[in-house]
Amino acid sequence: MGHRRCWAALAAVCVGLGLAGCATAPSHPTLLQAQEAQRLAPLVPARRFVANAERTGGFVLSPNGQWLLWSQTVGTDTGLAVRPVDDAQAVRTYATGNPGRGGGYHNWLPDSRFVVFSKDERGDENTQLRVLDAQAPGLRAWTVTPARGVRAYVVARGPAGSARFFFASNERDRSTFDLYEADAATRKVTEVARSDGAVLAWLVGTDARLTGRIRQLGQDDGSGAALELREATAGWRVLKTWGGFDYLNVLRIDPALGKLWALSNLGRDKAALVEIDTASGAEQVLAQHPQVDVAQASFASMAGPPVGYVVEPDHPQMHYFDGAWQAQMDTVVSRAVTQGALPAAPVFTRLQGRDDVARRVILRSQGQFDAAELLWDRESGAVTRLDTYFPEEAQVLSPVTPLVFTASDGRRIHGYLTRPRGVSGPVPLVVDIHGGPWTRDTWAPATFNARQMLVNRGYAVLQLNYRGSAGYGRDHMWAGAMESNGRLQQDIAEGVQWAIDQGVADPKRMAVMGASFGGFSVLAQLAQKRHGYRCGIDVVGVADWPRSIESWPPFWRNRHMFIRFYGDPADPAQRAEMLRNSPVSYLGQISAPLLVVHGANDIRVLRQDSDDVVAALRQRGHPVEYLLFPDEGHSISKWRNRLALWRTVEDTLATCLGGRSAGFDLYELMPRGR
Repeated sequence: MGHRRCWAALAAVCVGLGLAGCATAPSHPTLLQAQEAQRLAPLVPARRFVANAERTGGFVLSPNGQWLLWSQTVGTDTGLAVRPVDDAQAVRTYATGNPGRGGGYHNWLPDSRFVVFSKDERGDENTQLRVLDAQAPGLRAWTVTPARGVRAYVVARGPAGSARFFFASNERDRSTFDLYEADAATRKVTEVARSDGAVLAWLVGTDARLTGRIRQLGQDDGSGAALELREATAGWRVLKTWGGFDYLNVLRIDPALGKLWALSNLGRDKAALVEIDTASGAEQVLAQHPQVDVAQASFASMAGPPVGYVVEPDHPQMHYFDGAWQAQMDTVVSRAVTQGALPAAPVFTRLQGRDDVARRVILRSQGQFDAAELLWDRESGAVTRLDTYFPEEAQVLSPVTPLVFTASDGRRIHGYLTRPRGVSGPVPLVVDIHGGPWTRDTWAPATFNARQMLVNRGYAVLQLNYRGSAGYGRDHMWAGAMESNGRLQQDIAEGVQWAIDQGVADPKRMAVMGASFGGFSVLAQLAQKRHGYRCGIDVVGVADWPRSIESWPPFWRNRHMFIRFYGDPADPAQRAEMLRNSPVSYLGQISAPLLVVHGANDIRVLRQDSDDVVAALRQRGHPVEYLLFPDEGHSISKWRNRLALWRTVEDTLATCLGGRSAGFDLYELMPRGR
């Protein structure tokens, strides 16, 4: 049975049993008035946002350009699908199950026959690699890395036309990663290079050979790193060295040209795209931006330099080095709009993938209300939409608007605001605090996702790239060091005040939510009471800084970053200060109701942090609800768990802020996936 028929049949059973749920109207005066005037957007079921069975995405072209691979629902869970490029009806599906945190990895091998994909069964980030044969759909997938408690990840494809690929694994030594080559045709694995305990990354060149490695210079984290290139004699030559707080991310090495390309902040505040000569180490800056780091580079062929780069000062921007490339992209986008493959001119379009000769290319195009994946045939000029288009998104969802304000000490803080449709005047506000903190929020189109579900319920959603966030240069990031409980939290509070002053937020109806460091910030905001938050939602949040830092996996080599940012738990005085800045020390100051969420197999923030928060609050009779998922880790990724989580969030916010709720969702009765 196809996945659409399977879901439809299950839905029909639920409806037949009278289990379709019951929506509740808003109680907030502004929302209630808008609903009575029929100005609110239609109420969309939670499943459309967090368990959408019709969504497809992550399209990948085979190296020979003849096949497509992508992710979609198979049965009642996540799976993979393949088809010939020229036959949209000849689809083969594979019930691979949920891949885990971040959506996993899937790609073709060089022979255009085998597919490699990742699988994280328990959410503990011990990722396995598996290979399926796209020409033998009944053949069981080969588990390349079967060992339990071991992490493996793909490093690079093997030689052209082969069924081989390189991967790294810490099976031999959990604290470091060795390099292996797997052959899907023979199902054999060969060790290529063994780490001496200091290797941080392996680098494979465009010739599909081990070309370089990045090594830690000393035993202690933060002792610096070196980029070493492999010599013909099998020795290693140091090309570049840098300090423990510098950054150089190698994107590609082309041995034939004697060049490599990287994102680097060596000697500068913001990361630039650079080209480095592999013989002399001489560096040329190809692209940089005055406000933000260069986010990524785009390569249009299997070898050679990038053709462009992406920066995200507010909306994302794609810049090409060659005007001919820009002209081609403008033409194909215009054609896509004219033919109806895109509903409107997009905000941003970039290269997503290609075949080995770049005859066929996959483009990622984002508009205000659409995120599309397009197949572009560069010979014929034809452009075809690959993913599912949802025209209703433009009728019911809300655009994401960039914002910037000046903090009280003069620092510029960027972020994003999304407001509910059909409403004027202050509305309930949800402050959505990103984790990391060394990451950042970025602009996104208004498509069916969890944040848009909150907006559909009547809430304005505020996202802030407070000091400590990545993406705006090292000065902005390190301005948050030793300020996680102080100036950083003040940035968030001042951003909320900005939303109040702009007439966006009702100061009496506000909630704060976040995951990981964002979950820590939820507890900090509630305790500090910089605003009168009505409730908080803490997802996998840190509650005890010394314990968190001391319990991280042995292969993490960036403890020096955490020590500089939060303190050193090995130093008694700093440890005491870290505990004072940990939520476990000030839970008694929290007076707002709290929803706590955790995955039992989390390796980044142990479930003990949430256990302690819940136990302490319950001991004093404080209202707290706890969702603990036994088969998840640092993110809640399985669709049924996501639905349970967001349905609880929906009802929690309806109670404390007065927004709408769609009520019980019939998909909550669906069988649990793998």
